[in-house]
Amino acid sequence: MSALIPEDEIIQACRTLFGSDITLSRDFLCYLQPSGAKSAYRQKVKETHPDSFAGLDICQQQEQTRLFQELLAAYQTVSGFFKQRESGLWMAGKEPFSEPAPSGKSTSQPRREAPAEDFRGTAESPSSAAQGLPLRQLEIGLFLYYQGIITYRQLIDALVWQRRQRPNLGDIAQRWGWLTEREVRTILGYRGLYGRFGQKALNLQYLTDRQLNTLLFFQRSQQKKFGQYFVEREILTSAEVEGLALEQKNHNAQVALERFRRGRHRNSR
Repeated sequence: MSALIPEDEIIQACRTLFGSDITLSRDFLCYLQPSGAKSAYRQKVKETHPDSFAGLDICQQQEQTRLFQELLAAYQTVSGFFKQRESGLWMAGKEPFSEPAPSGKSTSQPRREAPAEDFRGTAESPSSAAQGLPLRQLEIGLFLYYQGIITYRQLIDALVWQRRQRPNLGDIAQRWGWLTEREVRTILGYRGLYGRFGQKALNLQYLTDRQLNTLLFFQRSQQKKFGQYFVEREILTSAEVEGLALEQKNHNAQVALERFRRGRHRNSR
């Protein structure tokens, strides 16, 4: 098994890919998607590839080559991070991390206005995302993003906000007397199993399926709805959120219907 990539190395790699005006945090790393990193990488390749600077003097060409090599190394680091995150290794035993937000920067932005750069890079800004919805079922956040209503940065901020609204499963289980503080620490620190807290608790036989499902249901009931983030920040009105939620349901229903028709067509052959 390859050694874990140091977190400061991942942060520096993200800084190289996304630039200096992005606020980096552990939540950013949790929600960052490979497609976003790839888009940012491709954009940076266009900006730094040495072939684009063939007319410069030798010193400047060497500097561009160095920057391009740093970009390649950064993308490899982030790609390695995705593999470790997927395996469940990355978050084991970690304490909260955040990087101070750049002074004078605000993550909230006017409705329907694209920022100069979002987490996926200019190649996938809201204006290009709005060209068409993917032919698959979408959660409300991605639906709003692909409609060009919110930016990718706003999507991440809203997901982070929603996640922070809900209590930890371990805290709920302790409050209900289903787990002790020592058992919670054991579950959190156990590295022989990958996955989320609930799955580890099941595998270690500290919780039953019924208990876990009850905890998850209660946890979801304690968090605000995703769209409330945009209402509170006056990015959308309550009426707009309700209307868009209905559009999202219709989209998902049409996708499900199309899959059903395709399935019947294949079976009829």
